[in-house]
Amino acid sequence: MSSTANNNNVHGIVAPAWENVRAIFEQNIIDGLDLGASLCVYHQGQCVVDLSGGWKDVEKTKSYTPETLQIVYSTSKGVIAAAVALCVDKGWLDYDAPVAKYWPEFAAEGKENITVGEVLSHRAGLPYVDQQLTADDVYNSSYITALLAAEKPHWIPGSAHGYHAHTLGFLAGELVHRVDPKKRSYGQFVRDELEDGFYVGVSDDKIEARVAPLIRKQVNANTAATPPMPLEAEKALTFSGAFPLNQPDGKILFNSPRLHRAEMPATNGITNARSLARIYALLIGDIDENGSKKKRLVHEETLARAAINMTPVDEPDQNSYGLKTTFAKGGFQIYGKYFNALGEGIFGHTGRGGSCVFAYPPYELAYAHVCNQLDTTAFAIDRRTLRLLEAIKDVIIHLNAS
Repeated sequence: MSSTANNNNVHGIVAPAWENVRAIFEQNIIDGLDLGASLCVYHQGQCVVDLSGGWKDVEKTKSYTPETLQIVYSTSKGVIAAAVALCVDKGWLDYDAPVAKYWPEFAAEGKENITVGEVLSHRAGLPYVDQQLTADDVYNSSYITALLAAEKPHWIPGSAHGYHAHTLGFLAGELVHRVDPKKRSYGQFVRDELEDGFYVGVSDDKIEARVAPLIRKQVNANTAATPPMPLEAEKALTFSGAFPLNQPDGKILFNSPRLHRAEMPATNGITNARSLARIYALLIGDIDENGSKKKRLVHEETLARAAINMTPVDEPDQNSYGLKTTFAKGGFQIYGKYFNALGEGIFGHTGRGGSCVFAYPPYELAYAHVCNQLDTTAFAIDRRTLRLLEAIKDVIIHLNAS
């Protein structure tokens, strides 16, 4: 295992045969595809790539280091899937059971038969609440969960899917809290049971000081604007107006320390690539961490159930700009454009701006990439991810042939 550092501020470790992945990571920074980022890859239970590099600021005066943390938007949903899978594995939750079994108030307005799996696969018909919300409303998780329990579904549950950009986190987080014998908050549950370097709700000023601000990528004005969308999709993606997609003053609301202190499980996870990749490596097997073995998080059978596709072929997503999305019973994204670079069997989640986590069991591979440059054109395929995946694929093909 070699360490690396250079004038692009790339630091970290790379195992023999994986050096070209480091080169592509650095090239993404040189080409301006990344400003600051971290990358981690586990292969066959070993950490083979663990890198950070670039800068926290446009002026390139503040280094993006191994200690830097980053808000990862909807990549947070990939951790929700892992947290719920752990609850299923422990027998606390069942993907096929009604949510109301664990949360009786949820049965209101005809929701008594909506299953845990339908919620996680974005089929519950609850992508927003039918009233105007403010950010302060959303920071009050008890208020939001009460609204969702009282909400009437916006389509027949199970009949369609539409991205529950924000609401998924409150729904799943409440389930985890209710079935946890210790009644921990979702954020505390994740830190205790999955990974102590993944934060949902930052209350420590020392942790907040490590968070790199999101920086909007400078792009052509004609491509930067958010495409027009139906009102229902806008409500879903902005959480009923609480988080407008285009701020007139150019500010990024998700840089707010107040937002970081809240628990918004679907969107405000704060972490680095190392922590994300370790969670996914432990989903698919044991890992060797600094000479000590860590046992996998869930049994193979639980993971297989979590990865069952719930989205019919060519079914449109009601809330995602016409992009095809496919979700599993356990909340994972599967078969998406990002993930086809390797092959069928990948599961994980992407986040707005380019962050990504996934596992690919056929290669015994777990991968995470976290970045601070918010590319507002990232509804298209992300070149950073594709470059890195191609490099990883080449390494594994070479290793398998040798």
